[in-house]
Amino acid sequence: MDCNQWERSQDSPIAYRQSRLVYVCDSCKTKIQHVADLLLCYDARPVDTRSLSTCGESFEKCRDTIIARTKGLAILVHELQYLVRLSKDEEVGRGLIELCNLVVALVECSSHAGYLAALEMPGSKPAQPGSVERYKVSVLQQEIEQHCSTLRALPLPDLSPSLLSGIAQGVSSNLKGLSELCGLAGEGKTGGFARDQFKLSLKGTACCASAFLACVKELRALPSEETRSRCVVFSSPLVQSVRALVGFATEAQFLGRPAQLPPDARSVHSNIVEGARNAVSCCLLFVQWIRDVALLVDSGTKAPNVKDQLKSLACAVSDRCDLLSQVLRDSDSLNFLNPWGSYPLN
Repeated sequence: MDCNQWERSQDSPIAYRQSRLVYVCDSCKTKIQHVADLLLCYDARPVDTRSLSTCGESFEKCRDTIIARTKGLAILVHELQYLVRLSKDEEVGRGLIELCNLVVALVECSSHAGYLAALEMPGSKPAQPGSVERYKVSVLQQEIEQHCSTLRALPLPDLSPSLLSGIAQGVSSNLKGLSELCGLAGEGKTGGFARDQFKLSLKGTACCASAFLACVKELRALPSEETRSRCVVFSSPLVQSVRALVGFATEAQFLGRPAQLPPDARSVHSNIVEGARNAVSCCLLFVQWIRDVALLVDSGTKAPNVKDQLKSLACAVSDRCDLLSQVLRDSDSLNFLNPWGSYPLN
């Protein structure tokens, strides 16, 4: 599920709950971690997303975009620490969604920048595309799973008609994207097994989705714990069928080949990816701490050292963002093969 589902849940007939802030924290953490695991890895491949539509053609444009986004991220975490201390929970939730989207875009751009920078090194060979883009189909899978988990995570009164409509539309939209991507992969295979397996997997997923969406429609018409439980039950085969489809689609035979990089180019790629990974790790700790504070407040327990801890984590995010920006900014003159020892953290 898109974390922006928060926006569609604001017309819930009950007052705002701390539990919803915990839910938003969990959704944001899951999405950020999933994207980071997919892109901040050893394989060097180009990234094709809307966040790179205006900057993806050159390392210089990616670098400038990353620097701008790290500045925005540093500002946002400092704003969030004050909102948490003031217990402005709805504003914190909206800020977390903004942080999640910003970190995801930063990861996408950093991964692509690492690929482009590595290709500039002598001896590097570009990646060869396959019939399936692993990142795209994996993100669609994660979105579907997040939509389904909403029905388990939120209490029944929070499952407003607009939220349920958003879940149904999100599942349908993401399944359509999966069908298009995997259908094209199946058509491109001359082997009978692969082609037939894609067709059967897509058919099975469509059947599971129809049963699940019918349950969501019934829940919207007749909200009760029984109809909600039915949605949860029918979400399981949908999630399993999608996992099976994506698992098959992301086998090595469909993914093409990552860039072939000599040692120096590999170091360049790894250093940029490592810089982004460090920033992401601090952001995840920051979101986790907000979640922990929300749980304590919800239970009536006073959270210890909130001010100092949040300030420390916000400064850590800023430091890691500054370090990544500095490495990218100095890439022309810096010994790019060993940047992390050159800039001590404050």
